[in-house]
Amino acid sequence: MKKVDAPTIIIAIAAASAASAAAFIAPSRESQVSMPESETSVAAAPSATITTTNKDNQALFDDNVTEFVCNDIGAKLRQEQVELQLPSDYDTLENDILASLFGSNEILNDFFRNILGRRVAYFPRQCTNNQHQLLESPMSGFDLSSMYESNDWISLRKRGSQDRLNKEQTSYNDLTDYIAGGGSAVIPVTPDDYLHNTKMQIDTALGIKGEFGTSMNIYHSGPSAVALNIHYDSYPVIVLQLEGQKEWIIQNDKFGENVNDITDWRNVTLTEGDLLYIPKGVYHAATGDPEHGSTHVTIGFENV
Repeated sequence: MKKVDAPTIIIAIAAASAASAAAFIAPSRESQVSMPESETSVAAAPSATITTTNKDNQALFDDNVTEFVCNDIGAKLRQEQVELQLPSDYDTLENDILASLFGSNEILNDFFRNILGRRVAYFPRQCTNNQHQLLESPMSGFDLSSMYESNDWISLRKRGSQDRLNKEQTSYNDLTDYIAGGGSAVIPVTPDDYLHNTKMQIDTALGIKGEFGTSMNIYHSGPSAVALNIHYDSYPVIVLQLEGQKEWIIQNDKFGENVNDITDWRNVTLTEGDLLYIPKGVYHAATGDPEHGSTHVTIGFENV
């Protein structure tokens, strides 16, 4: 094993070929539920550089509504992105759930016009450079006990290892002890869960009809937890930090190429309410706060 030290984040990396694992699909009683992908371990380029981003940095994009965007992902990877069939009036709707998710209609419209399918972007909830009045986030905090009672697809994760939680063998207290010890619970939102209505509102706002649509997975992590090693997803995702903070390391060059050739990584800290957009095929990983727990939700444009 070989370790790469980055500012506020330590990712264990093993040399291996770069190929994304297929997503695990688990059927629930009422609908199909998508579990997050397994990680792809990668060999680190010895010349890789890491740029740290925080809320004091100068905004880099379109009227200061975005804290940073990574480099353009290039024509090859852009061709593989999901094409959202948005409602024709999306840019005239006032303060719907998507605007609340991003913080404002201005930020949302900027995302659709200039960022979607082109580059990674980070939208902080509290940004001194942001001149827009931010809306209240549609999700905050997390009720683990409720999800434990209603959800039968909880996955236990530590640095890529995966075990499905068996409630006959693992009590709620056992689960909280596992998380406190540096583990993560990865929970796909199902129709019985309290967050399912929010998921359906997002699907409706995106003009998605039918049984499936977006996937929504909760990552509830203990101190310094790493649920997945460096990997990429086979669909674009939006990450919303629900509580605590989490450190992310994100690919910033050599998009669509062998991961061993990557020489530039971006590092960013998400705090409650912050949003992160990662296109399909972009390598990334996250580490929980070293002293406290951390929770984020990943919304995947998987069945869109």
